Amino acid sequence: MKLNEMRQILDARGIQLTKSLGQNFLHDENQLRKIVAAAELSNADKVLEIGPGLGPLTELLLENAGEILAIEKDLRLVEFLRERFPKLNLLHADALEFLQTEKRDWSDWKLVANLPYSVASPILVELACGARAPKKIVVTLQLEVAQRLMAQTDDDD
Repeated sequence: MKLNEMRQILDARGIQLTKSLGQNFLHDENQLRKIVAAAELSNADKVLEIGPGLGPLTELLLENAGEILAIEKDLRLVEFLRERFPKLNLLHADALEFLQTEKRDWSDWKLVANLPYSVASPILVELACGARAPKKIVVTLQLEVAQRLMAQTDDDD
């Protein structure tokens, strides 16, 4: 899905992206393919996608994995995704709240996502720091989120 296609869909549906949801849609096909390649997917894999947006990554995940669970907070996008991918297992939910309350074992899942800016750090902490962590995590993050995650504490204090 190219950027101009995304703009047309958003315009046709009267959807304005909101900063509060940290919406940033990845549309570069080369980057999308790199994400999927890094996830090393097979039709036996179960994939959790958080914040599918308009679904360009979702489309590739559906082609390469056996089971997808996508969680989208924006109802306007959920409605579009249900039309575009009628067989997708799609939850309309706040992903962080879902992960905190749904005590599912994710150890046989892979997280593959373009994480929304506003919840990227807490979602990664929630998923990566427990015994139920996914077997693989492949995500794109905005640079400042990645820098914050990589920041080292000052040992001199």
